Amino acid sequence: MVKVCLINSLFPPDMHGGAENYVLRTAKELQRQNHDVSIITTKSFESVNSLQPEKTQHEGIVVWRFYPANLSHRSNGTGKSVFAKGIWHQIDTLNPHSTYTVGKLLDRINPDVVHTNNLVGISPNVAQPIQKRNIHHVHSLHDYSLLCPKSNLLRERTAPGDELVVCDDPPLPCKALAKEKKNAVGSPDVVTGPSNHVLEVHQAHGFFKGTKSVRVRLGIQSVEPKPPGMPERPSVLYVGKQLRAKGLDALFDAAKESPTITVHICGTGPYDDVVKSRAKESRNVIYHGFVSDEKLNHLRRNASAAVVPSIWMENSPMTIYESFAAGLPVIGSDIGGIPELICQGKTGYLFEPGNAKQLGEAINTLVFETDKLEEMQLSAIQWARDHTVESHVKKLVDEIYESY
Repeated sequence: MVKVCLINSLFPPDMHGGAENYVLRTAKELQRQNHDVSIITTKSFESVNSLQPEKTQHEGIVVWRFYPANLSHRSNGTGKSVFAKGIWHQIDTLNPHSTYTVGKLLDRINPDVVHTNNLVGISPNVAQPIQKRNIHHVHSLHDYSLLCPKSNLLRERTAPGDELVVCDDPPLPCKALAKEKKNAVGSPDVVTGPSNHVLEVHQAHGFFKGTKSVRVRLGIQSVEPKPPGMPERPSVLYVGKQLRAKGLDALFDAAKESPTITVHICGTGPYDDVVKSRAKESRNVIYHGFVSDEKLNHLRRNASAAVVPSIWMENSPMTIYESFAAGLPVIGSDIGGIPELICQGKTGYLFEPGNAKQLGEAINTLVFETDKLEEMQLSAIQWARDHTVESHVKKLVDEIYESY
């Protein structure tokens, strides 16, 4: 048995991204495999008592929550102006209150292993009390928040087209902040990421030099027993947040060129209004908004493929894992960690990010090559069977946690 403490800036019911779900799934599976698990996370400010850690439970897991002294809680954003955001990030990076509180909690919990995840919002500096106590420290990368205040390494140009581009050379304030975070997070014993890409990008920016780095893919909770078979009508499915960076504009443009293929779009987010408006203008696009698990499963069983058209460097999108688990091949952008998941022509197709023509061609190829579709469904199911939460946690324990 390993005594594990997982640290993440947020934890359900507070949510910001995929890391919160990852920590919950991992904690529950660790507990199921008879390991001792606890969580350290944050909570919103209610009174001065919020600054003190409170022991609670969530789905049978011990959770320690406290408010890290700052201008606001992560779930409420980081400020309404550039100046306020700058101050918030400066406080967060070295937050002495978080550092002290986490250190005291570690003394109380006395874990064998501390597994840190997203630290922006609880402070990257909480790595210091872990390392000073010589506790085996594992850090997992879920995005680029140590490098980029927006966590996605995207810049919005004001040039013609007002396009989004990958930020290869961050501006000086971002570089200075990243340097402070690099010093704060220090040198964990092991750093993991679900893609080689996210590990390599951090190393290219000077993080984790000399630290053991291991790709540990995520895990899916359940896999369909058999492929869905041939759909009655040709259709593709997008599931995810409504964000410009998700490449939805290219998907709409590709839909125009394939009027006989229905495009289903599920999810909500800041780009909702644009998505709703464009869906109304497109006869073959259906915008569903937020959907229940039951409806999502129905859509997956009746689609030909899933589409992940992101223009930002996604790490290892869970929607791809979930699509494979449903027996859906995936058409994805050739960027970030996406090409590490999709085997060209076997479990899906890749296309140049933002290239609507290539996306349309990939959709048509997959949807109308019916003899190949069934083979791809089988390959997707098999891939998912090899990447379950159970196997993910077993690898964590056997190869990462117990390597100290």
